[in-house]
Amino acid sequence: MFGRESNFKACDQSLSVADSAAISRQGVFLPADNPTFGNPDFESASLRILIVRLSPFRDVDRSTPHYFLACEVRNAMPNAFVDMVFFPAKQDRSSFAENKTDWMTGVQSLRSGREFDVILISNSFVLELINLPSMLRRSGLPVWASERGEVRPLILMGGSNAMAAQAIIRDDGDCMADAIFFGEGEGRVGRMLKGMAGESRKGRLDSLKHSGLPGLWVAGSFPERLMEKAVLESPAVGDIAVRYPVLNSGEASTGRLQISYGCPAFCSFCFEGYDRKPYREIKLDDIVSAAGQLKRNHGCRDVDLYSFNFNTYTELVPLLTALHRLFATVNFKSQRVDILSENPGLLQMEIAAGKSSFTLGIEGISERCRAMLHKSLPGAVVNSLIERMFREKIRELKLFYILTGHENAEDVAEFSAFVRKCKACAMAHNRGIRLIFSFGMLVRMPGTPLQFDVLKLDYDAWRQLSGEIESICSGAGFEYRMATTWQEYAVSQVMALGGYWLWRPIVELDEKGGFYDGRLPAGYWNNFKEWMEQNGEWTEELVGKKDKDYPFALSFVGSRINKAFLYDQYLHAMSYEDGGYCLGRVSGKGTCLNCGACVDNEDRARITAKRAQIDAGGGALEKLTELVKTKARMSAGLIIADIPVRYAGVTDEWLNAAVMRQLLNMFPDEMENILAVQELLFTAARSKGGVQIPLYGETVFGVKAWNIEKFIGKLQAASHLGEITFRVPAVMVQRSEPVRLKSVELRFLCRSDNGVAPDRELAEFMRSQHISFTLRRMESEYRMEITGKKRDLELISECAYSFSDEGCYFRLTVGPRFELDMLRRCFKGNGISSCESRKLLLL
Repeated sequence: MFGRESNFKACDQSLSVADSAAISRQGVFLPADNPTFGNPDFESASLRILIVRLSPFRDVDRSTPHYFLACEVRNAMPNAFVDMVFFPAKQDRSSFAENKTDWMTGVQSLRSGREFDVILISNSFVLELINLPSMLRRSGLPVWASERGEVRPLILMGGSNAMAAQAIIRDDGDCMADAIFFGEGEGRVGRMLKGMAGESRKGRLDSLKHSGLPGLWVAGSFPERLMEKAVLESPAVGDIAVRYPVLNSGEASTGRLQISYGCPAFCSFCFEGYDRKPYREIKLDDIVSAAGQLKRNHGCRDVDLYSFNFNTYTELVPLLTALHRLFATVNFKSQRVDILSENPGLLQMEIAAGKSSFTLGIEGISERCRAMLHKSLPGAVVNSLIERMFREKIRELKLFYILTGHENAEDVAEFSAFVRKCKACAMAHNRGIRLIFSFGMLVRMPGTPLQFDVLKLDYDAWRQLSGEIESICSGAGFEYRMATTWQEYAVSQVMALGGYWLWRPIVELDEKGGFYDGRLPAGYWNNFKEWMEQNGEWTEELVGKKDKDYPFALSFVGSRINKAFLYDQYLHAMSYEDGGYCLGRVSGKGTCLNCGACVDNEDRARITAKRAQIDAGGGALEKLTELVKTKARMSAGLIIADIPVRYAGVTDEWLNAAVMRQLLNMFPDEMENILAVQELLFTAARSKGGVQIPLYGETVFGVKAWNIEKFIGKLQAASHLGEITFRVPAVMVQRSEPVRLKSVELRFLCRSDNGVAPDRELAEFMRSQHISFTLRRMESEYRMEITGKKRDLELISECAYSFSDEGCYFRLTVGPRFELDMLRRCFKGNGISSCESRKLLLL
């Protein structure tokens, strides 16, 4: 079949000190005792909650579900202990196996999931579910709820894929989770957990069964009556996640800010669009208020706007203007092409806001295909917008498409003509543009009109179609990407629309090492399909067209959008009829499609109301343009910070956010003044691909602010507050070029891991740099007295070292020519522990 993953026995207790050291050196486990978690002592906590993501951290560091859950818990239960787990990537699995570590080991507590009271699992897409039995079994937890008895913890699951999570449910009502939450959890997750504090496992299950929370199903049996998904009727400032842990990744200095819920469109393929209706906007004042809290709590310099389509937001220009005053950069990606096209000022506004890379979802390769997908996007609109964007000389344009399997020769020819037009526009207006055509395969998702469509699972047909499309794109000199592999598409499609039998092949293949780590193991789909054929589940009912009475899984969960409406939309899609969508436009009011998602006439009137056009020559656009230009011209004021040892090894972004957080804690009224904080001294080598040495101690930060003199004056007069200490250089300068050292002393321990004495390696390195020195033995250490020229002294001017049982302890005084990456080149395979920086002087 495919390779078997190494198994190991689950631990009986939390990690030993030695095991903890080995595991905690990994990125997501840093820093130890992360202050942004705000945790009490583990044993004294009112409830111990573990948040689990079913994908590796590297794949979900930009997503928000684990942050949302942490915010819900902390808002409801200030004294709860909150920890997180991510599916271990390959290198982590090897380390876990070596140290006999449970896969569900908290990144902060280093404790097994079995020691927590509640495990909250967030499921974002169908392939992740393959990993759930792996994580349970490799953490000493029974796979099925019925087998857990009184053994804690209680396992609850939810997430954007909940309505396609039937692969973890058996036809008798048993489930791999003790309960599943369907819908939007704002205000409900915290309330649900708060009712569990102090209860036994049985007591918690009983409290769930009698909670009356909408959208909550407790495993064991299917409900006799239809249960409704939870919907957040009127989102407000309190529903925006602004208080969550900052994890150690390149995204640590970027905050995510939700501006709307749901989507007003009716794209026939869109799972989230149908699952999260109706469309609701958060008020402008609430978003700006939440943005300030987010910046203060997390120290983020940048903000990403979270929305299905950000350009549907009514007050977009004042929103961007307000956020550009608070943050160094404001990022926004997904937007509707038709709205961008009909609103010429919108494109100018986005460019004025600093956007040079655009992502557009065209979806269908022809107007006929887009009608089937209900994109409401005529070819003339696409062509006009693309030509206008080329004239704006933007840097990068990504066009996303979906291959449905219904394409014919005329559709391919229309796409080919469009690509030729793009080529001509590029040659005429923007030769340097990077144009990327990205394609996905249409997964028919439950709860959408296309759930009734025939499943396209013929590999040869897909290969022929995708080959033609790739040839067209590559032949024009543009980039072509396929977002997923064939086997991942095929497995996703079957898991999305299969029944309560899906757990059987998933569990069987899991026992043979089959899990999802960004990709499936080779042969997974072939084995999956073979199982279906041998067990009578590869049927015409599943892979063929379905009528309106087809018994889809999870039909006990109701939706405001009924099955009759979905089937009617499916018939329109198969007839290539696009009736538009309900959102009001610049051209006039929208038309309600009577889908049933809105509660009352007030909701319908709000969504269908006519929208004002953005005035390209208006004062608001000029104001936004000047804001962005002013920030681009800012110089950084320099400060020196003393970083504590427990922050050694964190990413640059996490460290920058930590310094920003403390400065805003010291000076709350500077929240609107300070825009960005960035470490300047030791990050240059890493930005060139160098090694990241775990560094702490003194280093230099650049601070950008609207009024830098005001901030520096406050810092000079302030008393210390917090574990990071600050000082202003003797002569505070403002400059945008990289900072240069005069000298700094580096102190570190080097272990002899490669069998060569570290002192000999340093001596050899200095000789290779033509640095002359004399070695002298003192009472307790050795000293290398540098006798070289001035240029040599700008590299290394002083060196002393001593030996211990742990290795060789060095003190190097280095100058402006020295880079941290030289330590790796000098000591080769020898291990360098945390490096302390002291006696810092600037040129």
